Amino acid sequence: MSPGVVAGIAAGFFVLGLAIGAGLHKAVDWVPERPLEGRGLLPRTHPRAHFAAVMLVTGVAFVLAFLRFGFAAQLPLACFFSAVMIVIAFIDWDVWIIPNTIVGPAIVIGLAAGIALDPGRWWVYLAAGAGGFVFLLLLALIWRGGMGGGDMKLAVFMGVVLGAQIITAMFLAFLCGAVVGITLIAVKVKTRKDHIPFGPYLALGSVIALLYGAWLVDTYQGWLGG
Repeated sequence: MSPGVVAGIAAGFFVLGLAIGAGLHKAVDWVPERPLEGRGLLPRTHPRAHFAAVMLVTGVAFVLAFLRFGFAAQLPLACFFSAVMIVIAFIDWDVWIIPNTIVGPAIVIGLAAGIALDPGRWWVYLAAGAGGFVFLLLLALIWRGGMGGGDMKLAVFMGVVLGAQIITAMFLAFLCGAVVGITLIAVKVKTRKDHIPFGPYLALGSVIALLYGAWLVDTYQGWLGG
């Protein structure tokens, strides 16, 4: 396809992402499970900006998914995965929970789609989902209060879609979490004792790994080889 055609289709995906993002914002506002005591909604001083942020992030994610996969069979799964991660990231940031009513069905759909796209490696997706869950469970046992059950279930969703790329996603999530956490502490927005939800970083790392994980791994191996 010519650059002009690609740009036109990308613009169409951006508009589609904006439209879906408007619906996702309603899902963000509708919290299926009641937040734990003391974890009420964080104040939103600019609700329109919050609405625009969900739409814009979704639009950009859809464009990047198209540019990465084109019209390959992986494109619908990439858009679905990104949309779910966007909803979970905003909800977890607002109320510190990852709703079962979202991540549960997402695991089933993601696993079915992953196996359908790559049936010969079905066991990889199951192993990655189980591995992600066990990894965060062990961290929760070692680091009390650091990980919650929602994070573990989100790791299952990550694994059944990403397969082996969950390793890249986890690395990116912890890297982003560390950078943001240190920055917030440095500017005195947060203290060491404050809770910072980890779901948004898992979501960010997962989407990056989905779109660019193979390239990142190849680049890193190239550096080692060079």
